[in-house]
Amino acid sequence: MRAFMFGFFSAVALLALALGGVGGLLLLRGGGAMEQREPTTFASVAPVKVRPDVDAHSRLFERRIEEPVPGVHVAIGYGLANVILIEAERGLILVDTLESIRAAEGLKPWIDQMRRQTSKDITDLVYTHNHADHVFGAGVLLAGQPNPPRIWAQEMTQERVHEVVSILTPITFRRAMRMFGTYLPDDSFSNNGIGPRLLNDDQDGVHFLLPTDVIKGRGEVDMAGERVILQHAPGETQDQLLVYLPARETLLPADNYYHAFPNLYTIRGTPYRDPRLWVSSLDDMRAFGASVMIPQHSQPVIGAEEIDRRLMNYRDAIQYVHDETIRLINKGLGPDEIAAVIALPPHLAQEPYLQEFYGRVEWAARSVFAGTLGWFSGDPADLLPVSAARRAVLMASIAGGADGLAAAAEQALLRDEADWALELAGHLRALDDARARPLQAQALRGLAAVEPSSSGRHYFLTMAAEAEGFDLPLNSIANTPSEVLNGIPIENFMVAMATNLRASENLDIEVAYGFNFSEAEALTIRIRRGVAVIEDGIAADVSGVLTTSTNDFRAMAIGRANAAALLLSGQISVRGPVTRLTSFLARFDPPSG
Repeated sequence: MRAFMFGFFSAVALLALALGGVGGLLLLRGGGAMEQREPTTFASVAPVKVRPDVDAHSRLFERRIEEPVPGVHVAIGYGLANVILIEAERGLILVDTLESIRAAEGLKPWIDQMRRQTSKDITDLVYTHNHADHVFGAGVLLAGQPNPPRIWAQEMTQERVHEVVSILTPITFRRAMRMFGTYLPDDSFSNNGIGPRLLNDDQDGVHFLLPTDVIKGRGEVDMAGERVILQHAPGETQDQLLVYLPARETLLPADNYYHAFPNLYTIRGTPYRDPRLWVSSLDDMRAFGASVMIPQHSQPVIGAEEIDRRLMNYRDAIQYVHDETIRLINKGLGPDEIAAVIALPPHLAQEPYLQEFYGRVEWAARSVFAGTLGWFSGDPADLLPVSAARRAVLMASIAGGADGLAAAAEQALLRDEADWALELAGHLRALDDARARPLQAQALRGLAAVEPSSSGRHYFLTMAAEAEGFDLPLNSIANTPSEVLNGIPIENFMVAMATNLRASENLDIEVAYGFNFSEAEALTIRIRRGVAVIEDGIAADVSGVLTTSTNDFRAMAIGRANAAALLLSGQISVRGPVTRLTSFLARFDPPSG
């Protein structure tokens, strides 16, 4: 008996170790109870002067409440996006909810005040699309209502939101934090191009509420006595949903219009944004003939003629970039060559709402190239290029050694050629030369000083800080309520786990393990010589089976539940030796952030 108990508790310890992150199950940093927020650790960044036009752009996002139409209120500057509250006959209609619990808590007092002032509750909530700054404060803004509202969204929105747990979460989080300048101190921060500042970092929780009603194409809905048109309008995302209030001649264009050149490509990384679909959606918006337009970012636009002119120029700018890129592609130019020459025509480039404070024309052109032809530029040198390490050695040999490379980078900085200096410093870094990082940081700050887009400027400055030793925090969901996490499909966790197989170490391994979920279909993960395959059901040849509820599995996957305690309490069970489960999980890496 003593030997059995020793073996059992040893197995429990092994299981706790495996499920605690040594194996592949710890998908995001979680934690136990909700954590107290600590002061954000900002990067140490040498001061860089902000361009005057970028600084002036910040005034658009000063915190305020506007009422551009009687009974239609827009909260500007409380987070990255606007929140719109509409007073209808029998209730309030809320459009979008900010990016985090923290951001929503800043607006919650005003929402409660409006409920008291009107003696009405929110009967309907509309998500215009899946981006964090539009959906992650819902649970906060709706807290305290006796009756839950209907929640409207495009049919793809929920699935896109749940990609918070996905195979690319680690890298998209890091790139987004750089792009939004989340860890830059105030004296190095300007604005986010379409809003003041993203209030969502590694310590922030989110409170997404699941949609109750979905729109596929177009719907005309009675919301608390108000006739509301909801229409699918793909553009910045595939699930954009425009809102039109016929009785008030008011258009809410979602993120298909804002006061900056549109982000046809975002440097944090997203699937291809087809400009042709975006143009078509803008044409649909023009057809309404709205007298008032309230974007989800920046400020309202008043007057039917002005709205039509802006939407026309906005769609023409997008089409021009797309069509000009295609024309240059057909002339045989590659993406670098196209990016070097493409520009908006003067009549569009002069418009204040088409300045490159958020998106960039050349980035859009590169995206069109990749979205239509793929990664190959057409230059055969790109098919089998010299590796970065080998290129660095060859460049150093041309320059007369690493000293020559460093001297050339320093001279480039003196000539204000920060882009060339950054490239040369990259070769030095590949050579593991100690001079590389300081040169990279200086070059990145030089690029930031002249960069109009917030995305590029903040990416440059954050990477400069990283070159000088700043470590970006890891992604975390420690302060996200469990009910939000429990809404994420269990398949998302399993796919993320399977993708993180230590492939090179398992090229000769064939083994399968079963996962029996009490509220979902059972699954098997099969390792087959370097790939992990997810199969429906429990395969006959599994080496063991973990039986658990989906909620307990999610909690273990983020480190919020202790696997050993769950096993001892009988909430989870293992068929077969526990060591087989620990051995199986050890074949996977947790994501790096």
